[in-house]
Amino acid sequence: MIVSPINKGWKIIFHKAHALLAMDIGLKLDRSLWAIPKYWAAGMESIGEHDNDQPKWNGRDNLTDSGAPLDYRQRKEVDLKQAKAVAKSAKYKSGFIVLMVSAHFHQLYGESKELKVLKFLEEMEHKCDDIRMNLGLEKDLVSQCYSFIRFCDELSLALCQNDFENQKEPVKIKPIVGESEIYLSQLPSGEFQIEPWIFAEDKVEFNTECFTTTTDFYSEDEELRNDLDFLHPSEKTFLFKKKDVVIKSLLVEEEH
Repeated sequence: MIVSPINKGWKIIFHKAHALLAMDIGLKLDRSLWAIPKYWAAGMESIGEHDNDQPKWNGRDNLTDSGAPLDYRQRKEVDLKQAKAVAKSAKYKSGFIVLMVSAHFHQLYGESKELKVLKFLEEMEHKCDDIRMNLGLEKDLVSQCYSFIRFCDELSLALCQNDFENQKEPVKIKPIVGESEIYLSQLPSGEFQIEPWIFAEDKVEFNTECFTTTTDFYSEDEELRNDLDFLHPSEKTFLFKKKDVVIKSLLVEEEH
């Protein structure tokens, strides 16, 4: 869960919703940035696949010690069971998806000191070597495809986490290709800009669903789940406009 405090209770965006937002971002990026056109559909599916099999409502798994909803950044241990479930599901869909989720696990857990996590990553790496050979794919092109997916994931997280509100400078995101970082910023109007512009259209809009709680603390997961009105989520909208479009709009307003 991605958890943010509000005046009363909490705002929660579930990771599956964040993954759906990341997929929407991918669908609206410039397609020339995707290195292996043959696996476009599998690539987009892998964006939504990587956060499957969560959350689990069990005891106090989704609560802090004080009883607040637990933000994913507060988790101290790798959820290896979830990672294995994602890898198992992926193999029934596409070997390419296995390559993408494996790359994501290495991105997330590559610096772990847990032996069981390192063993899992090593096993995934061996499987990926076989898959790449079987599919006849170049490692560099596969890596660029994952960079595309990683960018979608990081931009989605930045939006869901309100990173642009928590710092005065634009949010930096690693590029898909090249060395120049990509910068996310929010205008006083509430609209967003990203430099350099890498979407296919000059204006794009994204939406994600979130939930608010009615209280601050819970004794168990079931209380939190029962407090969330899953049938009536609220919606967050993110409107992006290319810099040239914003400037033209301002000039038109000045003329009138």
